[in-house]
Amino acid sequence: MDIVKEFDSRISPKFQTLPIKISCFSTAKDDHTEYSIDFDFFTNTKINTYTKEAITYITNIQGEIPGSIAIGHRDAELLIVPQSVQIECSYKLLSVDINDMKQILQHPQPILHYSEWVIDAIKHANILVDLKTNKNSTTEWPLGIKSAVFL
Repeated sequence: MDIVKEFDSRISPKFQTLPIKISCFSTAKDDHTEYSIDFDFFTNTKINTYTKEAITYITNIQGEIPGSIAIGHRDAELLIVPQSVQIECSYKLLSVDINDMKQILQHPQPILHYSEWVIDAIKHANILVDLKTNKNSTTEWPLGIKSAVFL
């Protein structure tokens, strides 16, 4: 079987709208409590038969900012306010060529092996999201991903 077609039939479907729970390095605070900041990422893997590559995209980011996040130093006047986050996107996370596909398919557990590649790509991604501030504006905030796991 052709490597691209085999990857498309065995691997790609497993990564369609598969939720990935990520935790950020930053925390949110209210008067008495510090909260972790977690998001769910949803992915989609598409095959380009012309270039013979598989590309995994983050298509949706969902989560909650449960408290305020100070921008800059601890006593900053600019704060990201508590909010619900729902972002539709097409963030190119990971691209693998035909040689990578072959390596993945030859692994004893190809789906697990590819999922490790996806998690590694997420941990090294520089993802900025626009969030609401206490100044009635938005600011770009880097997620700063500490951990990521498939749900």
